[in-house]
Amino acid sequence: MAPERINSRLSELSEQGALALRRQVNDLFALFEQSSAWQGREPGELARSTLELLVSRLRLDVALLKLQGPEGPLDCCFPPDLDREALLAAGEGANADPPPAFELPRPNILGRTTVRVAAATPLGEPGTIVVGSWRENFPTPHERHLLQLIANQAALALQSSREARARQRLAEERGRLQRVNSVLSMLHAVSDGLSRTHTFAQVADVILSWGLDAMGARAGSMFLADETGGGLRLIRAVGYSEAMLRDYEHIPVEADLPLAEAFRQKRGLFGNGYRGNPLCYATVPLLVDDRCLGTLGFNFPEPRPFEEDERTFIQALAHQAAQACDRARLLEAERRARLMAEARQQRADLLSEASAMLGSSLDLEAALTWVANLLVPRFADWVVIQMVERTVSGTDETKTLAVHRERVKAGIARELGLSLLSTWSEPRSCITNNSVLAPIAARGRVLGAIVLGAEEVGRYDPEALELVEELGLRAGVALDNARLYQEAREADRRKDEFLAMLGHELRNPLSPMVTALQLMRMKDGSSSERERTIIERQVEHLTRLVDDLLDVSRITRGKVQLKRGRIELSAVLLKAAEMASPLLEQRSHFLEMPPPAGPLIVDGDPARLAQVMANLLNNAAKYTDPGGRIAVTVVGEGEQAVVRVRDNGAGIAPGILSRIFDMFVQEDRSLDRSQGGLGLGLAIVRSLVELHGGTVSVHSEGLGRGSEFVVRLPLAAPRHDGTDGEDRSPPSEVSAVQEDPGSLRLLVVDDNRDAVELLTEFLGSKGYVTRMALDGPSGLEAASAFRPHIALLDVGLPVMDGYELASRLRQEPSLKGIKLVAITGYGQDSDRHRAHEAGFDLHLVKPIQPGQLLRILRELVQTPVEAEVRD
Repeated sequence: MAPERINSRLSELSEQGALALRRQVNDLFALFEQSSAWQGREPGELARSTLELLVSRLRLDVALLKLQGPEGPLDCCFPPDLDREALLAAGEGANADPPPAFELPRPNILGRTTVRVAAATPLGEPGTIVVGSWRENFPTPHERHLLQLIANQAALALQSSREARARQRLAEERGRLQRVNSVLSMLHAVSDGLSRTHTFAQVADVILSWGLDAMGARAGSMFLADETGGGLRLIRAVGYSEAMLRDYEHIPVEADLPLAEAFRQKRGLFGNGYRGNPLCYATVPLLVDDRCLGTLGFNFPEPRPFEEDERTFIQALAHQAAQACDRARLLEAERRARLMAEARQQRADLLSEASAMLGSSLDLEAALTWVANLLVPRFADWVVIQMVERTVSGTDETKTLAVHRERVKAGIARELGLSLLSTWSEPRSCITNNSVLAPIAARGRVLGAIVLGAEEVGRYDPEALELVEELGLRAGVALDNARLYQEAREADRRKDEFLAMLGHELRNPLSPMVTALQLMRMKDGSSSERERTIIERQVEHLTRLVDDLLDVSRITRGKVQLKRGRIELSAVLLKAAEMASPLLEQRSHFLEMPPPAGPLIVDGDPARLAQVMANLLNNAAKYTDPGGRIAVTVVGEGEQAVVRVRDNGAGIAPGILSRIFDMFVQEDRSLDRSQGGLGLGLAIVRSLVELHGGTVSVHSEGLGRGSEFVVRLPLAAPRHDGTDGEDRSPPSEVSAVQEDPGSLRLLVVDDNRDAVELLTEFLGSKGYVTRMALDGPSGLEAASAFRPHIALLDVGLPVMDGYELASRLRQEPSLKGIKLVAITGYGQDSDRHRAHEAGFDLHLVKPIQPGQLLRILRELVQTPVEAEVRD
């Protein structure tokens, strides 16, 4: 080859090498510049930028980048309508020599349709980059190196981008965590503050103070739904003017306001304007289990975006406020329930105490005053009670009592109460501004009124009205009971007076009849014996009826006084048999009364127990046909003495057994009442036995089959000295002077001429020196002149009664030592007591058997008597 040509070729090759070298250097500089430009870009942007760099630097017809990174697939190609799957398939053999070909979807600008393909795998990135060019020498070593270099740089840029993003996310997360911690710390402080709240106002204070500071709000408020649910009432507001607060103390639920809308929709509202008004606000509902209790609202000075964290914080505040309000509501409900329960208990205690006092006292004025003092000051500042009482004369009298917590103001309370009562148009319960009124009523009758007053207005509620109404009812019952008690006492008093008068009027004629019969027996001998016997029997029967009637009166009033002692029951039965012997003999009954196996000692009144046994014997004798058998047995059973009175008489029907011991109950007898009696004997038996701590029962197998009465009495405890038996009183001091009847002077004073004449005649026939008088002054004159040893005085004397006469006789010096005996038809305990106070030594109840009178006169002469009382 010619040297010129060789030199030209060398020069050309040199220029080409220099050009290639410059190009490679430029490519490397462009790559380095691009690498610095990739810092901080997103993966998608890096993928697109890498593809653009490859196309420009390698003068490519096709390019495909397909990577699978942590952020997801990166897939981009040039041109966009490239068959990516076919290019990827061609790229799998890109390292072959020659490189595989790939057909373009359309000719390039040079009209070529076939390109040669090269591929590279980015360092550390799963995926591939496939490129292609129509040039026949593609890819040159430099192009392959540049392709790999760009792929690696792109991979490094992706990794750097991921690390930068990770650092950014970490910083953001740290910032978020700091904000969360700050919010949590604030919410914890709010929770701590709320834990010490007990009222809605306290809750609002805590929430608003923290919320305003935390969010930089200008003003805030908290509303709660009212009792009706139709409105919102302001609990607390901060940052608003006084005028605005007056307008928003209560707003309707349907109001056109963010607060009301948040309440209705039960969701938070955040905005920088409302209905065209420039208002930056945040309003959230207070929700508990889908129940909206109210709303919490904040206003801000400048518009703001209300980021999610801020909204969440406000929602958290609202949630805590709702929980605290619900707790405060429950606490308030519990407090109210406790106060109501305490108030109800106080009212119940008051009613119980008042009922106990009203029911236990007959002094109703004092009882009601006590009740009024119970009411003041616990339930009232002052109380006025007006009541209508029945006087002794039977008329109604109105009384008014007043109690004030300050005693000096009781008169003012009285005037206030009377003023209210004067305007009380009809007697019904009512409440005024500061008082409550209720009637005192019973059985449909108004007996007064109760007025409670207070200085504060609105103190009284319907429960207070119920309390006063109940007090009025109970006071009414007490007043009514007092009236009934007074009426019953008055009726009882009149009954006793009637019975006493009845006994007196019945006994007065009986006394001379008994004396006359005795005189007839003494004078006539056996003449008219049958008539005398009949009269004696009827007089005795009439006497027994009167005694039974008065005994029942004493027993029912608890006036029977037992004179207890240790007595042997066999002696009591013998005395009872003696008392019943006239009726037993009259009806020719056989009495069987075997003695007990041993002594049976009881602690009792011998006279009353003899009366019990005699009544049972008389009852058996009356209801047993003549010639019947009556058996009386007494035995000891354990700690009781048991007396059985058995007859073979008429028996008792089963229907009357349970009522046989009631007063005025008798077996159904014939209309002629041949057995007589008032149906009081067995009632007296039961009462006297029960007074001795015993029981009485009856058994009968029916009509015509007899009956058996069983009396059980507790046996007396044995004496410690080993002795037992009947109490024996020490012998009375015997008078130093024993006088015979002929030396005794007797004064008889009675306004019943028949009685005094017959008794004087009878005593004179027995050897006594007698003098009689028909009234008190005559008796006093006769006593002064006659100077009797014993004076028998009737109590019911005209001009001067027997009590006054006895007192006057006791005052006479010349009559010192005279024995005074009251002989009267009045046999009540009060009569005996009055006789004792008047100076009587004995009190005898008419009629008196002549033999009994003679025995008493002998005892009076022989033994000093100290106000002994005998029936």
